[in-house]
Amino acid sequence: MKRSFTLSDSIQNFFRRRPFPRRQSRGQRGSIMMLTAVSMIGLLGLMALAIDLGYLFSSQTQLQNGINVAALAAGAGLRVTIEADPKAAAQENIAISLATKYGGLNEPRILKLSKPDKDPKDDAQSITANMNVKIDVDPTTNIPSVRVGATIRTPTLFAGAFGLQTVKIGTEATASLLPVDGGTGTIASGSQGSRAGCWRPLLLPDTFYNRTSNTLYRVSDYSLTSRRPTEPDDYYRSRFAAGDRNVFPFVDSVAGAPGSQVTGLSDTQLEFDIGAKTIMGQQVTFGQNYYYIANFSESGLPQDQSLYPLSSVSDVTRYGYCGKIQVGAIIKVYDLNDLARYDQVKMELRKMREDFGDSIDSDSERIYHYVTSGGYPDPNSHPLIIPVLLYNPIIQRSQTFAETQTQLAVTNIGLFYLKDVSPEGDLTGYFVREIIAGGTQILPRNLERESASFQRRWLPMSVQLIPNKSK
Repeated sequence: MKRSFTLSDSIQNFFRRRPFPRRQSRGQRGSIMMLTAVSMIGLLGLMALAIDLGYLFSSQTQLQNGINVAALAAGAGLRVTIEADPKAAAQENIAISLATKYGGLNEPRILKLSKPDKDPKDDAQSITANMNVKIDVDPTTNIPSVRVGATIRTPTLFAGAFGLQTVKIGTEATASLLPVDGGTGTIASGSQGSRAGCWRPLLLPDTFYNRTSNTLYRVSDYSLTSRRPTEPDDYYRSRFAAGDRNVFPFVDSVAGAPGSQVTGLSDTQLEFDIGAKTIMGQQVTFGQNYYYIANFSESGLPQDQSLYPLSSVSDVTRYGYCGKIQVGAIIKVYDLNDLARYDQVKMELRKMREDFGDSIDSDSERIYHYVTSGGYPDPNSHPLIIPVLLYNPIIQRSQTFAETQTQLAVTNIGLFYLKDVSPEGDLTGYFVREIIAGGTQILPRNLERESASFQRRWLPMSVQLIPNKSK
C-alpha cells in the first residue's frame, strides 16, 4: 500500500538533505573578509607604487628641463670672453658657472618638497652637487658645443616602507651655437624685462679695410684713428658676404675690385685681433653726424611686434622693437638734419644710462672685454648692451650724401655696450660678442664653404639644443 506524503514530510526531508544555509554563509563571510583585507593591502601597495612612479616620471621630466636650461645657459657662456689664448680657462669657467646657476634654479620639485629648508648647494641630492659639464669643440667648424649632465637620487614617497628610500635618475643635454643673420634682439635683464634686449633704432657705419687690410672706421671728424673711405684701395666686405650676398651693398670698394678679407665687426675670441682685424671689444665713439636714426614705422616692420607705436622714436629708443630684423632688410632713415628726432633719441639713451648706469667690473671689461656688474652679474646680460644695425660705410662717399639719404640696407648687426652719451649726441662704447635671441637661421646658400675670407665662427650666433650623439 502506498504511503502518502504530507507537506510536513516534504519540509522535513528538504532540511534533512541540505546543510543548514545560515551555517555556510558565516564561513563565506569570513573568507571574503580575509580576501578583501589581502586585496586592499595589495591595492594600496599598487597605488603607492603608482604614485611613486608618477613622481619619478615627473622628476625625470623636471630634471630634463633643468638640464636643458643649464645647457642653454652654458651655451650662451661659450661666446663671451676675448683672450690672448683660445684655450684659456675663463670661457669654460663661465660656461660651468652659468650651467650650475641655472640648473640649480630648476631643481625637481620633489627634492624641494623633501628638504624645503635646505640650501640646494649643500644638498647631496641636488642638481648642482651632481652636475658634470663638458665642453667639446667641433674641429670642422670651430664652433664649440657644451654637454651638461646630472645624476641624482630622488626620494620616494611610499616605497620607503618597503626599504626603497631613493631611486637614481639621470639625464643630459647638449647645446651649441647656430650662425644667424638676425632675430629679435639679445638676452638682457633689468626692469624692462626681455624688452631691454630689443632692437634700437640706430644704424651705425660698419668698418672698412685699406690696401694693407687694416681695420678702419669712420666714427667722428675729430678722431685720430678714423677717416672717410676715400682712398682708391678702401673696400668693404661684410661678414655676411657669402653666397647670394657676395654682391653690393655687402661688397663694395671705392675703386676697382674689393679685397677678400671680411671687414672689422667680425667675431673674435683673440685679443690680438682687436684693432687689426676687428673693432669688437675696442672702445669707439660714433659722432652724431655719422649714425642714422631708423624710421621703423615706414620700413614695413610688423607693428604688432611692438607694445608702442613705431612712429614714436622716443618709445622705440627706450624700449626697443622686439620683432625680427634680418641682414639685407631695407630700413628707412630720418634725415641727419632732423635734429628733433636725434634729440629725442639722445634724451632717451641718456635716461637709459641714468637708470642702468651701475658700476661695471673693470677686470672683466679690461681683460676679457665683456660686461658684468653688481646688478647684472651674468656676462653680457646688462640692459645697456643694445642690439644695433650697421650699414656699408663706403656708400656714403660724399659730404652731401647725408642730406639725400632716405634708406639704407642692413649689411651687419651687432651688440653695442653703451658706455656714454655726450650732450652733443655722440655714442661711446664697444661691441661685445653676440648671442642673438630669436635667431633667424641663415639660408644654406649664404653659408658657403669656409675659407680664409669666410668662417662661420665670425657670425652672430644663437644658442640651441642639439641631439646628443649616441654612445
